Amino acid sequence: MRVLALGGAGDMGRTAVTTLVNSPAIKSITVADYNIALAEKFVGLSESGKLAAVKIDATDKSALLDLMAGHDIVMSTIGPYYKFGPLITGACIEAKKSCVDICDDWKPMMDVLEMDEAAKKSGITIIPGIGASPGISNLLAAYAAADFDEVDEIVTAWGNGKYVSGPPQLHHVSKKILGVTDDQNAAIMHLLHESTATIPTYKNGEFVHIDALTEASPLRFPGFKEIPAYHIGHPEPLTIPRSIKANTVSNVMYYGKPFMELLTKIAGQIKKGELSIEKAAFKFNTEAMKLAVVPETVEFPAPICVIVTGVKDGMKMKTGLALTHIPYGHMAGSTGVPLAIAAMMLATGRIDKKGVITPEAAIDPAYFLESYASYCGEGLEVKDVLLKKTENI
Repeated sequence: MRVLALGGAGDMGRTAVTTLVNSPAIKSITVADYNIALAEKFVGLSESGKLAAVKIDATDKSALLDLMAGHDIVMSTIGPYYKFGPLITGACIEAKKSCVDICDDWKPMMDVLEMDEAAKKSGITIIPGIGASPGISNLLAAYAAADFDEVDEIVTAWGNGKYVSGPPQLHHVSKKILGVTDDQNAAIMHLLHESTATIPTYKNGEFVHIDALTEASPLRFPGFKEIPAYHIGHPEPLTIPRSIKANTVSNVMYYGKPFMELLTKIAGQIKKGELSIEKAAFKFNTEAMKLAVVPETVEFPAPICVIVTGVKDGMKMKTGLALTHIPYGHMAGSTGVPLAIAAMMLATGRIDKKGVITPEAAIDPAYFLESYASYCGEGLEVKDVLLKKTENI
């Protein structure tokens, strides 16, 4: 299989490429990026004969379609997705190329889901939002919900928790060697974008809109203390109810008080027109790095978790699932590796449904978690990386 990695020179893209290039099912990967100098440097230093670099402006539809024509699968990490999500999906449908991406914005996710019939007519598979959140979070929700007879509430959550990192993969190239900095990136711009508007959530069987960063009910993973949590505009509350019957689905973030105060302050400056998203991203990153010098301890089991409540055998229960290990690369590892696993599943025929399909509807959670565990450390299995706690309520 020949894979086109759009945005393949970025943090998430490089991790996905490094993961995918080691699969025997993959013949070649084109690292396509607007930053051709970085793409060429990454490809050269990776020392893999499967990789090639090319420059692409994703807003140039003709050039994008021409590039897609020479590949079998598209893997996109071009963000922010509120700008590029539907654009790239539409091109994939026109080019008749299956695609996986890490879309973490709720509005473009809904726009992409509306392209389902067009994708089916093209005979292709589109899986949007297969990263960390959304992605891992959706699959953990499906994995946990399968134990219940009735599901009442699903909370997908991400933030500042403890974890063990896996080792670098073969062909990994460090950011230091590449000369990459974190002054401003699409992930920070996305966070700020999702912190400045009304966002959807699913409550008591209905979709409702609330202000971003609204304080949610305190988050309590079984066996851990409660911590403050805040609603954020990721797609899980919109997509999970499509596959799992539940009364309430929410997506929240949990960080220390200083971090949330900083985010709230800068989001307010954006809303008042005092800062552009671009300038705010630079300012936020600079000030957040200062906070990280003396990090606030957050007593929580992992950076990504789900908490599901419901009924099993007539008893009300709560189950928490958390991945205590992540692949090397922190956010890039926990986002890029799931994306690459989905691409490999497409390449090997483990996903054969057509249309636009969310992760929890397209991917077997058990198989995914087994694959994921292997990237968290040599010989690791699901039982080694997944914390599961259940209690009666």
